Formats: sequence, C-alpha cells, structure tokens
Amino acid sequence: MKKLYIIFFILLLLLQCNLKGDFLYTTDGKIYEGKLVAFKFNTVYFNVYKYGKFYRSKRFPLFLVSKIDFNKPRKDKLISSFDTESYYKKIRKGKRIIKIKLDATKKWTDTGINLKIGQNILFSVSGYIYINIKTKVFQNGELILIWNNKKPIPNQPTGAVVAKIGKNRQAFYIGGDKAPFHIPTKGRLYVGINDFNFEDNSGQFLVTIYY
Repeated sequence: MKKLYIIFFILLLLLQCNLKGDFLYTTDGKIYEGKLVAFKFNTVYFNVYKYGKFYRSKRFPLFLVSKIDFNKPRKDKLISSFDTESYYKKIRKGKRIIKIKLDATKKWTDTGINLKIGQNILFSVSGYIYINIKTKVFQNGELILIWNNKKPIPNQPTGAVVAKIGKNRQAFYIGGDKAPFHIPTKGRLYVGINDFNFEDNSGQFLVTIYY
C-alpha cells in the first residue's frame, strides 16, 4: 500500500511538471498546443507539445494560421491590431504614394519605382482575383499550398501578391503584409502574381505602395 502512495505521489509531481502551452489554430481546423518561438519571413515557428512535454519544432506559413491563444498574458504591454495599424500609419506618413492595378493575367507589372539601398517601403493590397474559372483568392493567395517550381516563389500560395527588385532578382512575398520592408539592394520594383499558369486568370488587385 505504501508503494502505491509513493507511485501516486511521483505521478502527481510529473503531471505538475508538464509544460503549459499556447494554442495555435490552423485554417484547416487543427489545434496545436505548444509555445510560440518566433515569427519571421511570414512564418510562425512553434514548439509543439505532446502530453505536456516538448515533442518537436514546427513551422507554419502565416496564411495557414487562424489564431494563437497565449497561456498567460505577457508582462509587456499587449499590442492590438488597432495599435499596429496606427504605428504603420505613422511610418507611411510623408512617404510618396503610388497605386498599381495588378492584372491577374500578367506575371509581373513594372511599378516605375526605383528603390535605393536601405529604403523602407510599405504595401497595402485590396481586391481579389480568380486563379482559374472557379477559384477566387485574395492577396494572401490560395489557402491550400501547392508547391510548383514554375511559380516566382514555389513554397508560397498560388495567387498571392509578390514583388521583386530588378528583373532577374529573387521574388519576395507581400500578401497582406503591411509592415515595412527594408530594401537590401537598389533597383526597379516589380509586383506580380505568384502563379504558374496565367491563361485562366482574371481580375485585378489594387496595390498601394508607400516609398
């Protein structure tokens, strides 16, 4: 009997030592318990727990994340989406503005903007397009990720808004990101659609660029 009490006490201690995690919800209905590690390059880095213990690290593209519920309020001040938008508004203030109609049937559109090294630019995208007769997408592209090496960015959603500096440079993802982009090189700015077949596309995005 004494041994049973000891075993029960040890199990109780083990349960109390389990990690209390955050909850990450994906757009396809899955829920992961764990801890937010970092967010960069439109990717959420998340340590997944299993039975209250660290299980593995997993990366989630931002377009697949529905929301994250944190286990405890952070000690620092919580920033709302309103505060974030106000912060971006201050950065946009005083910058030049250009609006581009981004045709879904064209891979790249010349913005006419020549960027300098170290310049900060911001984007705001509205509207929607069709990447085929039936599929309507917004600026973040199709929810189900289809890898295709013929797209400007193979591992990003089809139909998403992308950009590049110079005709032969690597493209980068814009989507619905309104945060400042710090430009590492000089050159002409192009915006485009992350797609591999433009023949069945229709519609256009309105891309506002602050530079």
